[in-house]
Amino acid sequence: MSSVLYVTTTFPTLAAFIENEVKRLQACGVRVAVVTLRGVGRDHQPEHAPLLALTRSVGSPLAWQGWLALLAWLVRRPHVLVPETARMLWASRRSAYALAGHLAYLPAAARVARIAEREDFERIHGAWAHFPASVAYLAARLSGRRFSMAAHAGADLYRTQAFLAQKVRAADFVTACVRGNAEMLRRLAPGSRIEWLYHGTDLARFGAIERARAASPSLLVVGRLAPAKGFDDAIGAVGELRRRGIAARLVVVGEGPERERLVALARAQRVEDAVEFRGALTHDALAPLYAAAWLLLAPSKVLANGRRDGIPNVVIEAMAAGVPVAGTRAAGLEEAIVPGRTGTLCEPGDPRGLADAIEPLLRDPAEIDRMGALARASTRATFDGQVNFERLRALFAGAPVRAEGA
Repeated sequence: MSSVLYVTTTFPTLAAFIENEVKRLQACGVRVAVVTLRGVGRDHQPEHAPLLALTRSVGSPLAWQGWLALLAWLVRRPHVLVPETARMLWASRRSAYALAGHLAYLPAAARVARIAEREDFERIHGAWAHFPASVAYLAARLSGRRFSMAAHAGADLYRTQAFLAQKVRAADFVTACVRGNAEMLRRLAPGSRIEWLYHGTDLARFGAIERARAASPSLLVVGRLAPAKGFDDAIGAVGELRRRGIAARLVVVGEGPERERLVALARAQRVEDAVEFRGALTHDALAPLYAAAWLLLAPSKVLANGRRDGIPNVVIEAMAAGVPVAGTRAAGLEEAIVPGRTGTLCEPGDPRGLADAIEPLLRDPAEIDRMGALARASTRATFDGQVNFERLRALFAGAPVRAEGA
């Protein structure tokens, strides 16, 4: 494969896993471009600034270019556009969220198809399983290009599954970064090519972090301040630990809609002096926090609307840096955290249970160090970003063997 057109939501971002895919594809000589449905990202890792030159936004339903492209495809290929659109909208009829999104992004799909045709891309790849994959699917149908997609967790797989099975069956391949999600997709679309493929992490960056564990218990949470992350339970656990005589500090890295509620919760728990909100940070700024942390907390939970985590990238980054992880039995964390070896697990939505899980570790720093060393070794064995990328590259190249590993 010599060229691929990525369709995603926002790009580049601080999360960096799609960004690293694009960089590595470029390094292999593949011509890559990225189109976004929600605009070009303003916050991203500094090393990904060059990716801005590859990126353009096509998602606005108010842009005249999209409607003109849609009209052009209606004239050129009505036998494709009309039935494919009807299939998509009919599959979305029971979900107002899916129906509104698929309608709004029809012009974007038409624009992506024109870009793929005009710039001669071989493949269109939906980087998320919900609307980016739908846009990539329709654009590939209109332009006669190959189609593939990636599935992650939360909004792209579980908020709605309208039209999901149809996309999975149509794709050359689908990657899922959590084993449980791959199994779900195989049940949804039997016989489709679905590959369980971890994102992995940059071991040269995070594996090189030298531990400098803080003198007193220091806990860390990293991620978007959103309900599915469960950071409210982390603050609740800090309050519970204080009542048990353990003065643990919690550093909160990230921004999001939950910030004010979390600040208020820290006050209500009377631990506002022990909870520090640092905002969103780059990888370089995050490195000393990984070095100092006793534990990374990942108290993820599954919300009523289906939103959830998979395996947060920060979990693997922290483990690569030698930080054990205290997580929950929700989504994909059980695939990364081995209780008693690389961290500990508790039930989601239970701050007291989280405190119970981490209290013995905070009273035994030597155990923290032992588990941290095992966590570092585990990431090298399973979550090497370059190794997992080579499996993805094999899929893009049409390899006949399964890319699944670990």
